[in-house]
Amino acid sequence: MHVVAMVAVVAAAALGGCRGRRPFGSLTPEATAPSEFDTGTGRSSEEMNPVHVARPASERPASGPAETTGTLTRPDEDAAYEARLREVGLPIAPGTEPLVVDAGTGEGGDTFMLVDTVLAEVNGEVITREDILGPLRPQMDQWRKEYSPDAFRSRCRQVIDLRLREEISRRLVLQAAEGELSDQEKEQIDLTLGKMLKTLTSEAGSTLALEEKLRERGSSLEEQRKQQRSQLLVQAYLRKKIGPEIHVTHSELMNRYQEVKDERYVKPTRVRLGLVMLKKSQAAGEADARALAEAVRDRAASGEDFARLARRYSQGPMADNGGDWGYITAGSFRVKAVDAAAFALPQGGVGPVVETDDAFYVVKALERQDGRTVPFTEVQDELEDEIRDRKYNEKVQGYIQDLYERGYVRVMVENL
Repeated sequence: MHVVAMVAVVAAAALGGCRGRRPFGSLTPEATAPSEFDTGTGRSSEEMNPVHVARPASERPASGPAETTGTLTRPDEDAAYEARLREVGLPIAPGTEPLVVDAGTGEGGDTFMLVDTVLAEVNGEVITREDILGPLRPQMDQWRKEYSPDAFRSRCRQVIDLRLREEISRRLVLQAAEGELSDQEKEQIDLTLGKMLKTLTSEAGSTLALEEKLRERGSSLEEQRKQQRSQLLVQAYLRKKIGPEIHVTHSELMNRYQEVKDERYVKPTRVRLGLVMLKKSQAAGEADARALAEAVRDRAASGEDFARLARRYSQGPMADNGGDWGYITAGSFRVKAVDAAAFALPQGGVGPVVETDDAFYVVKALERQDGRTVPFTEVQDELEDEIRDRKYNEKVQGYIQDLYERGYVRVMVENL
């Protein structure tokens, strides 16, 4: 599957719509389950076009042209550049377990170094393993308890694959947003962010309580502020960039209405079924069961509370629920004679006693909704939102594809 088709969700699912009526919902494109990265020759990674896959240095020729993606190049002979991409040193507090501990110590002898492997580069920005794994720690702890070691590793690789692709797309769009949104637009985003954080703080009770809550989730207020600002930037940018390009014609709406009308908008008649069942086997004789059924039927028809009668007399499975079976459609109830009797009644009507081989039934149509076809005018806005969502998603995918082609993206397969 094309990489952009898998990762456009990062720019569409949570990025908001291009219209004022409501933000777009989830626009996840159809996708198959992500495959694991190939750590051999990189065939699966090569199929991530247009993401460029950096070959290990041992597999590269001693000399030759620089590898390229889009319009940018990176010289293979630049050892310092390669070293920078392979690992990033991050200072961490004593007592924190690092992924890899440097053999040395800090100047004061009390600082470790966390070596965080780089998984990808996006136009000069690196994406590290911790960028991907950090938010997944709580889930991974749960998977470790639920899965076998092999299944755990497979699950982690699948999620890392997907999250890395999403993060690459997010970085591409965010870089464009940072470069093209005006200072005034960014100031407005910061104001919105401030209101959001103020609301979160108020709900938590205090800033300290919010920090503690986030810490329990493996996050922090600063991390959340950064993530939310990035999301708001991308939302605003895509609404500005793509929103004006989305148009829906009346003919498109009518065509879509005709396509889905039979499935979604032709509503069958429904009856909310009330039922008192009296089993013949539970009575002294069949005549006694019939007489009780007739008496209950007469009392229900005269207006006595049906739910109370059902709780008192019914021997059916819904007796405790007042004999209320909820809404049924014609032909859906297992006792066909009861089904036919229910749909012959007006709303609130009580029918004649229905007899079967093993029971008598008192049937009431508690409510009735006659079938109809929902007219186009009632669902026009719903259809317009649906078509706009689809078009917006397609435009976002195309735009991210263009960012890939114009930018420089490299995945370090050997570090996965």
